[in-house]
Amino acid sequence: MEFTKTLCMRRSTRAYAPEQISEDALTRLLEAACLSPVGMGRYDQIQLRVVQDEEILAALNADFAAAIGDVSAQPTYGAPTVIFVLCRRDDEEVLLGANAACIVENMALAATDMGLGSVYLLGICRELKNSAQAAALLRIPPKYRLASALAVGYPLQPLEERTPNSGKIKTIRI
Repeated sequence: MEFTKTLCMRRSTRAYAPEQISEDALTRLLEAACLSPVGMGRYDQIQLRVVQDEEILAALNADFAAAIGDVSAQPTYGAPTVIFVLCRRDDEEVLLGANAACIVENMALAATDMGLGSVYLLGICRELKNSAQAAALLRIPPKYRLASALAVGYPLQPLEERTPNSGKIKTIRI
């Protein structure tokens, strides 16, 4: 797919078919993550957790729902795959967020390029970053914490191309 078309097709998907993504697709997503820019090249201070187990995803959804007091909350939107980005607890908040965002965006663009839907998951990570249950389920080492995640799967509705809108963000030329 042409890069600009990939950008125009990428959008947040919040409804997924139950079918699991292929092993090849997962490999391509993880390769895209590893091609992301990371502050000072500290790739050794980032870890990924790929969750494709329905029971673990259900437990994480339940932990989130309990944390926010809404039993109907499904922060992973029924996606069959969720890739969590872990960063060091002692990382500066801005660096942690920037690194995680770059990794998630690279994976989201790779997913779009393959015709997969995806959505950036920040809320579940913010709520569960200090959850002992989430740490156990995701096997998070003590020096790490959840930073962000990407839900991925086959979208129930086909991805639709958007028209580029260069005026969407106010820009001042200096």
